[in-house]
Amino acid sequence: MSNDDAFDPAVLDALVLGLDPAKPGASLRDRLLGAVTTTGRFLPFLDRMMRIFDLPEDQAKKELGTIDAPSDWDELSPGVQVRDFEAGDACGEAHGGLVRIEPGHAFPRHAHVGEETVLILQGRLEDDAGNAYRAGDTIISGDGTSHELKVVGEVAVLYAALVIAINIESSGDDDDWDDDEDLD
Repeated sequence: MSNDDAFDPAVLDALVLGLDPAKPGASLRDRLLGAVTTTGRFLPFLDRMMRIFDLPEDQAKKELGTIDAPSDWDELSPGVQVRDFEAGDACGEAHGGLVRIEPGHAFPRHAHVGEETVLILQGRLEDDAGNAYRAGDTIISGDGTSHELKVVGEVAVLYAALVIAINIESSGDDDDWDDDEDLD
């Protein structure tokens, strides 16, 4: 097509503005929504999951794949669910966990036994010191530090955490997530 054959942008704009909006069919809508609600949305975090948790690619994909499987999660407190998984050998005695916090809820104040590394996969969080975090951020908390993490906004927060142990201060429980007990 030569420049003489090119479409006039003003004509194209007029044509587009003259069209009635079309509602997508149910099939297209379902496919689009399915694409953003499946675990594929977490694949941009795959390399970081592999590095932080010392996991091979297939294992990291498997862990991310459990995010949308409610039966794999345990309730820690109202609005907070967790799922434990084994980290690789390079993580030593630390282990991995996925955490889901529903809007309007917070992960209870807890102290860290050893360093904690958190990779936020979805949503926005704020700690009790006013620090704000969003999807893609990494939070590193040192041994002996404590905080509460609350959801900001109307989207559930999902994050992956590498921990040795935590002590939930409100209950006094030492929840080291690597014992064989359920978090019921």
